[in-house]
Amino acid sequence: MHANDPVFRMGITEPTAIDPYKAQEGEGILVCKALFTGLLALDEDGALIPATAASWESDETATTWTFSLRTDTVFSNGEPVTAHSFVRGWSRALDPEANTETAYHLAGVRSFTAVDDATLRVELGEPDVQFDLKTLQPIFSPVPSVAGPALDPEYNDRPIGNGPFLLAGPWIHGESITLLRNDLWFGPAPEVREVRIDILDAVTGLDDEYERFLAGVYDYARIPPARTAEAAGHPGFLEQEGAGLFYLIPFCHQAPMDTLDARRALSSAIDRQGLIDTYFQGRRSAAHSLLSPWFGKAHTPRPASADTDADWTSYDPERARAAALRAGLPPGTRIEFAYNTGAGHDDWVQALARGLEEVLGWRIELLRTDARGLVDHRTSIAATGFCRAGWACDYPTPDNMLFPLLHSSCTAPDAEGTAHGDNEGRYVNPEFDALLARARASTDPAERADSWRRADRTAMADLALIPLWYRTDQRVHAADRIDGLRIDFDGNPTLTTVTARSTTR
Repeated sequence: MHANDPVFRMGITEPTAIDPYKAQEGEGILVCKALFTGLLALDEDGALIPATAASWESDETATTWTFSLRTDTVFSNGEPVTAHSFVRGWSRALDPEANTETAYHLAGVRSFTAVDDATLRVELGEPDVQFDLKTLQPIFSPVPSVAGPALDPEYNDRPIGNGPFLLAGPWIHGESITLLRNDLWFGPAPEVREVRIDILDAVTGLDDEYERFLAGVYDYARIPPARTAEAAGHPGFLEQEGAGLFYLIPFCHQAPMDTLDARRALSSAIDRQGLIDTYFQGRRSAAHSLLSPWFGKAHTPRPASADTDADWTSYDPERARAAALRAGLPPGTRIEFAYNTGAGHDDWVQALARGLEEVLGWRIELLRTDARGLVDHRTSIAATGFCRAGWACDYPTPDNMLFPLLHSSCTAPDAEGTAHGDNEGRYVNPEFDALLARARASTDPAERADSWRRADRTAMADLALIPLWYRTDQRVHAADRIDGLRIDFDGNPTLTTVTARSTTR
């Protein structure tokens, strides 16, 4: 991109969806948030600010929320955005036929009503003092009257939104997505007039993306882990701690990970720091809890070294072998380890598997698949052992880490046993659930943080998930050609703030 050519070029792998009823991973969120503007937004410091809603408030019980909308916003086809547009969008997302994995964001909503064109009222089943934060997720977006049902393929591939950009044409699966500046958007007009997004191969995409950036084809790229040290020397290198976690999901509902000792053996046999030093050039922080330091007072500090029973995230081969024997998992036991190939995971996943074989003598069977295949595997009743996973929060609260991943309501298997929720390890603990309910109802920030810390410790005592390292976003951008680019909360480039430098290529 430069002043005479205001086109921003980048690459991603194939999104799951760009329609707000189903957008969920980073790639889909990137496109969806370019196309749609929700009730609220985050400023550069991560604070909530008005967007389509001009103001909002809750009653003293935090069960009734009222959003007063701006009256000057329209969709890119000129249709006014009203409270009815939000009701339409939320109803569409909750259509049982859609059966979307992201519906849990609306799980606490009992009803939503357009009081008039400019007033949206939301009733919750239980108190939730942070419900306004949840509306940052794309599922809460408005949709125009032409949207039709959630499973309308025409709208799925070419949704019409109210955001800063619009689609130049339908999503060409496996090839490209092109965005144009939406001149009807109510916000400040982006300098970027067009965003050309190549859809890259799922296996080689991360390497291809970075190489095309180095060749001057792209203005921005993610970085293969093995090349982080090299990228850190680039003038356009960006790095920030994120609200997320990389971890393993142990399938708690059946052998071999259905006992605490089995999960303890797995966790304490992993040399987290060794993997970080070898495969991430030391630029990750080993995780000893589910909530990272990004969450401030809600973060659970690592237990003191003397308190060994409280910390099974330390690398301790002897202790791991003892736990494995107590679990009835001696050397030679076959354990499945599923992961999605590409995206920079292959090397460290294979090294982790070798480490488990060396420490525990288990026969680790690696199940390699693509991102969609991994979701299908880990939601299946037949999934055993454990799998690789990562979580980037949709909105800045510990609730978005703990509730979807581990609350009992988020496992919801159907008649065939397939899980429909992000609690794919099928963890259930009433004490954990009660702590999250307490946090949601508390208006005292200190009490909320205490509840989240206690919930984190409860889940870690059960090793409901096996934390590996906290999320760190590392990106590069063409600092010689563009200014103003930041990494947003979702780990994506801030397309609306990019400006061209006065120099050209």
